[in-house]
Order: sequence, then C-alpha cells, then structure tokens
Amino acid sequence: MKNNYYPITDRDRVVLYVAGYKPGYIEKAMTLSIKNILLCLEDGTPQNKKIDARYLVKGALSEFKDSDKNLSVRINSVYTNYWKDDLQAILLYRPSRIRVPMVNKCEDLQLVDKYVREFVKEQDYIPQYEVMIESREGLRNIKHIYDNNDNIYAFTIGGGDYYDDVKDSSEDPQQEVIDAKKSICKFCKENNIYCFDTTYMNYKDIEGYKKDCMLSKNMGFSGRSVIHPDQIKITIDTYRN
Repeated sequence: MKNNYYPITDRDRVVLYVAGYKPGYIEKAMTLSIKNILLCLEDGTPQNKKIDARYLVKGALSEFKDSDKNLSVRINSVYTNYWKDDLQAILLYRPSRIRVPMVNKCEDLQLVDKYVREFVKEQDYIPQYEVMIESREGLRNIKHIYDNNDNIYAFTIGGGDYYDDVKDSSEDPQQEVIDAKKSICKFCKENNIYCFDTTYMNYKDIEGYKKDCMLSKNMGFSGRSVIHPDQIKITIDTYRN
C-alpha cells in the first residue's frame, strides 16, 4: 500500500546536497538546522574521487547515525559502472533514503531495489527512494515507475539533465523543462507524494533564487534541493504554507 506523506513540515522542504568527497562540507552540514542532508556520490563527486567519497560517506552514516538528521545518499545511475559499489558501501549503515538518478523506466528502479533487498536480506531495513526524472522517457514512464514500487518517498527533477535530453529535438527546451516540472507536480499531487524541484546553481544570486522558488512553489513542488546554506532559509520561507 502506498504511503500518505502529507502534510509536510517546514524542515522537510529542503534537501541539502553535500559533495561526498569533501569531509569539511559534511561536518559543516551536520551543524546546520536543516533536517535532510543528501550525501552525493554522483555528479557532485568527480570520477577520480568516487572511492574516497564512498569511504567518507559510509563514515558519516556511521558517525552520525544517532543524530536528528535524515542522512540520504545519491548513488550513481544504473547506466554507469558505479551504482553497485555505491550500494555496497552504504547499505550496512542504513541511509534514510537513496536518491536514484536517471530513472528512465520502471526496470531502472527495480534493478536498484532488487540489489538492495538481496544485500540486506533478513535485516529489518529497506530504504525509501527519491526518484530523479531526468529525461522525456522517465517522465513518460512516471506512473509505471510509481505503480511498481511501494517505497518511493518522492520524485524530483534533474533540470540540467532534462534540458540536455531535449535540447537537440525541442523547439523550446527551456519551456519543455518547465512543462515537465508541472507534469511531475501534477502527478505527485494526484498521488499524494512529495516532489522536489531541481537545484539553483548560482547560489550568489539571492534575488534570482527567491523568484525561482516562488515559481517552483506555484507549480506545486513540496520543496527543493539546495547546494548552499544561504539557500536554506529562503527555501523554507517561500515554500511554507
């Protein structure tokens, strides 16, 4: 049976991305009032730092397991050679959630879920999933993805990757990304599930970020991922009911 996640608290509206290979960033994040910290093994970690990042992330999951934070991990997609090693490194330390990027079809998430269940076996633990829609194919299959997994916590869009997917074949790729965001919000609202907007990379552009958050809220997003502490309060203040 699907879970009913609403209502949402202010602290749940923000997910802070932290590069998995930077121990100083992880330590700083743990001092913030934010609740949801997402340790990134994917785009936020260069290829030559993947092993270092796994070591640091599993250390953080272990060291801060009794904190009041929700420590989640973004693994690499199933279209890479890294995702199984990511899961092997983190599952014993029970991250709150796993963010799965580039989920294009139901089978992509099923691959991850099957591996997780085989790894944990008899343990009383299955993480929730945050599913990243980053392509037309993923958006087209969102219902099938959702219907075939009972442990999806939220959908989120990877705006940059979605843009890259459509830019060569769309008359207006920027508008298509906006339309995709609206479609994801509509689907999540109909199914009473959280949806989080993509990051706003120019964290120094405070006024631009405020405007973007308001547009995002009006589309129906529950909150969003952020990359810098300066974006946290703005996000909470904007998305608060």
